Amino acid sequence: MPSKFSCKAHVKDYCATCTFAGARFIADDTKHWIERLLWAVLVILSWYGSALLISSAWEAFVKSPISFGVETTYLDWETRVPSVAVCNLEAKSNKFQIYDIENKFFKSIAKFDDVIKEIIYFRGRAFSLVKYCLRENRDPLCPLSNYSYYASFILSPCPKVIANCSYNNKEFDCCEYFQPIETDMGLCYIINSIQTKNPKPYPMVNNVKHKRGVLRFKLLRSSMVYTLGEDEVPNIATLVSSTLQVLMGKLYRRELNVKNIENHPLVGQTTLEQRVCRFHHENEDGLYPQYSYSACIIRCRKLAQLKTCQCNDHFMVGATEEEHCNITGMGCLHDNSAYLTALKPQWAQRPGLVCDCLPSCNETEINVIEDVALPLQKESSKEVSYVEIILAYLPTERFKRNVVRSRLDLVVSLGGAAGLFVGASLLSFVELIFFFTVRLINNVWIEKRKQNNSVHRIRN
Repeated sequence: MPSKFSCKAHVKDYCATCTFAGARFIADDTKHWIERLLWAVLVILSWYGSALLISSAWEAFVKSPISFGVETTYLDWETRVPSVAVCNLEAKSNKFQIYDIENKFFKSIAKFDDVIKEIIYFRGRAFSLVKYCLRENRDPLCPLSNYSYYASFILSPCPKVIANCSYNNKEFDCCEYFQPIETDMGLCYIINSIQTKNPKPYPMVNNVKHKRGVLRFKLLRSSMVYTLGEDEVPNIATLVSSTLQVLMGKLYRRELNVKNIENHPLVGQTTLEQRVCRFHHENEDGLYPQYSYSACIIRCRKLAQLKTCQCNDHFMVGATEEEHCNITGMGCLHDNSAYLTALKPQWAQRPGLVCDCLPSCNETEINVIEDVALPLQKESSKEVSYVEIILAYLPTERFKRNVVRSRLDLVVSLGGAAGLFVGASLLSFVELIFFFTVRLINNVWIEKRKQNNSVHRIRN
């Protein structure tokens, strides 16, 4: 039997027995050709309609499987007081430490005041350091490298920075819970953070029974205080709204409102492109234990410094001593500070760093209701300051990230479209594959065997 006839007969046999709707009428030789043509047109249109629905379902699954909304009906609120970080601040009250470093290394040369400040409070620019130690006639006492060594003298242990901590008038050990954390601005102390080496949050949970929370502590030196989510890290690019400049001799009170994000369990099964956020454990090559937007920004700045100047500043997280900049590298960082210290979107024309950092799926929205600074009346209190971080009231809403098109929904949509238009099921497609693989090979083998037997009989 010729192979062409075999293939045609095989296709005709499949159409006559398959479970796809309408195919058997096309293969029926007993019907008029007009009727068979009509059925062919109807089958083609049905497959086309099915393809449109399947394509639409797939596109919706890939591009918009997540809905992000506000939930106002939740009652069992469990709201934590945000993380609070305390970092070094350049202020007049801290000038004596600068004088000590100047006397020890630079013989009280007045022009080195600003040089020392720029080293121990480096924030991307170093005008005096570059001027006196790189661009003009270099002073023989100029620090040319090892800047982390000089900066270490300004660092104070926790007991000399924070004292008298309490939450809702219940005292606790400050330095047990305010843990050290490395940032791109130097060493800070932070409470309620999951980014420290050994996280130990203090129980500051507010609910319908404990609606108000007040964290109080005393600062023994001028500092910059940050109110952040538990996964965020203070950094050069932190928004001004999250900072509080604390000077000596004042009482600072900040009232906050916190909104959390709740993720449906199925959100973890979606891709990064679908949910447009990262979970804490999705932290490849991260500088901190958990992923967060700010942690990603610090890593982005670190890589940009290495690419631009082949070194990192002495505060950069994860940088080794060999990677720290010398005077030439500091000059490079200073010259490129507009690019290395500011962030910008990809479409912006101004100088700045474009970081491909997704937000955290667990980020917290913190709204500052009011900041109050009151002078302390007692003369003995002029060398300290007091800070109160107040969770003013429980939130009345929270954000919810839901999956509206899961993998199961996609399967249901595809099966519904195929069943509605072409009467197909999963077994119909299995049948199609089987008929044109296993069955086809078997038929060809049988036909070949028959031909060989016929030839053998003729010869005999």
